[in-house]
Amino acid sequence: MPSNPTAESKPAVNYVFVDYENVHDVDLSIVGSKTVYLTLLLGAKQTKLDAALVEKLMDHASLVQLIRLNSSGKNALDFALAYYVGRAANTDPNAYFHIVSKDTGFDPLIEHLRSRHIYVRRHADYSTLTFSAAPKPPAAVPEDLLLRMVEHLRKKANARPKRKSKLVADLTAFCGKTTTAAEVNVLVEKLRQVGYLKIDDKEVVTYHLDSK
Repeated sequence: MPSNPTAESKPAVNYVFVDYENVHDVDLSIVGSKTVYLTLLLGAKQTKLDAALVEKLMDHASLVQLIRLNSSGKNALDFALAYYVGRAANTDPNAYFHIVSKDTGFDPLIEHLRSRHIYVRRHADYSTLTFSAAPKPPAAVPEDLLLRMVEHLRKKANARPKRKSKLVADLTAFCGKTTTAAEVNVLVEKLRQVGYLKIDDKEVVTYHLDSK
């Protein structure tokens, strides 16, 4: 497939989501970059912002989203932040996503998104926050490995995994140490796209592996 010069030259986009309940400041140096979008999430009880911060946010309003929850509750802000990260990832899956929070409760979400090739990282403070300048390359799908997977599944007609997680584990073991579970996820999605598999909303797998 020929390359797309426009896509190749497009700079990487970085989205930063700040848990302002947990990290009570904002590094103003990150505000204003053309490829960085900042979402600042405040709890219902956070009613005051530093004037210098407000001025900076107003100067770059097109790159900043300020969200203040109307009601408080356990993990209320965490759920809201997860929603906005997921929405951004769905809109721009090739971007880079950063959560600024000391809360390790975000880590399972991050692991889940990374298994689907969404790059997300949590930062306990701004010292580790760096931005990529280049877009992520598309994940390569080796066709020979794909065909070997199909043959492997054909041979175990009575013992095929019934759920996606079990299928990924089975194929990861089949591929050996050279292929990660994240890479196998890409291959499973390719198998689904070409019609060898169907995976429903509950991740139950139906196989269509008859030789053509």
